[in-house]
Amino acid sequence: MTEGFCAREGLSATSSQYLGDQENVYFFWKGRVALFAILKAMGVGEGDKVIMPGYTCIVVPNSVVYLGAKPIYVDIDTSTYNLDPLALEQMLDLESRSGRPPKALVVQHTYGIPADMDRICAIAKKYGLFVVEDCCHAIGSRYKEKDVGTFGDAAFFSSQWSKPITTGFGGWALLNNSALIERMNQVYQEMLEPRTRETLVLALQYLLYSITFTPRLFWLLMGAYRKLSASGIMVGSADSCELQSQKPPEFEKRMSKWQRMVLERKMKKIGKVIEHRKWVVSLYERYLPEIGIGTVKKQDYLDPVFLRYPILTKDKTVFLERARAKRVEIGDWFVSPVHPNLSGWERVGYRKGMCPKSEAICNHVVNLPTHPKVTHEEIQRMFRFLSDIGKSGYLVKPD
Repeated sequence: MTEGFCAREGLSATSSQYLGDQENVYFFWKGRVALFAILKAMGVGEGDKVIMPGYTCIVVPNSVVYLGAKPIYVDIDTSTYNLDPLALEQMLDLESRSGRPPKALVVQHTYGIPADMDRICAIAKKYGLFVVEDCCHAIGSRYKEKDVGTFGDAAFFSSQWSKPITTGFGGWALLNNSALIERMNQVYQEMLEPRTRETLVLALQYLLYSITFTPRLFWLLMGAYRKLSASGIMVGSADSCELQSQKPPEFEKRMSKWQRMVLERKMKKIGKVIEHRKWVVSLYERYLPEIGIGTVKKQDYLDPVFLRYPILTKDKTVFLERARAKRVEIGDWFVSPVHPNLSGWERVGYRKGMCPKSEAICNHVVNLPTHPKVTHEEIQRMFRFLSDIGKSGYLVKPD
């Protein structure tokens, strides 16, 4: 059996190499398909266990369930929104006595904040786990001067609508453990090619999105997108069956040539995207304390590129309603430990109370945008809104 290593050896990559023609990069219709393929290449199957934070998107545990395996949830550290290494070790100590210890661990770099990879990798090595980094939020983020995505046995990335760069749908897998490549080649060859019609529909949606999306239209476009997706006029990010944790037909697909073309073009400009996001966050972190709002606490050795910037509210529902009324772009990630599902958690093996810190954070966290269409004018509008709503007591102030 191939074993995980979670070490700084073997194949690796830098930001400029993420989309190279290397033998260790594979492209898929969606990021979740990349995760599914990675786990399959690792031999995850019926009855196996895969650990992940109880603060993620439903599509992550779905990829485990589709393989007949069982997701195991670990609570987060509320200061980083990432998997808590202490809780991880406690969980692994219990699971190792169960007779069938976990096989793999999915480590999410939430909002672009790097997880504590030194501690997590040491724990994973102790228990013989494969490590998969979820880098869907985190292109360009670095931990101790090393790119996220290069610590574990494998990593997966996403280019969905809301991700650091977008091709509408899309994702890729990066393998750092060379022993997995032969098996991944087999898995990849079994994948379907996207149909011409669905690629054309996606391309048209992408064009429409590129032309119309602005922060002030965020709420209007989100509502329209959800209605059109539900009616089948547009292709939604998640099929209705995925929200029920049922595997969609033709789920296992490669990336289309059109997606790959857009992705390669955008990755050539990734440096400017990273620079812009850091500029936006620098203004957030300068002005948020001035209006009594806490900023993210991070260690000096972390160099995050925030996909979204999290802040905490006292009344999340009222806060988001006011943001909608003022046409201010605010995100709700995450509304539950398996976002966006508010019920039916048992379908992916989650029970209320499993991750109490995560559940508490979900009741209060919202996030601010950092994407390239966030201008200085929009940031000023954002701070006027936050200042006004802060006076109403709907924001959590620093300790």
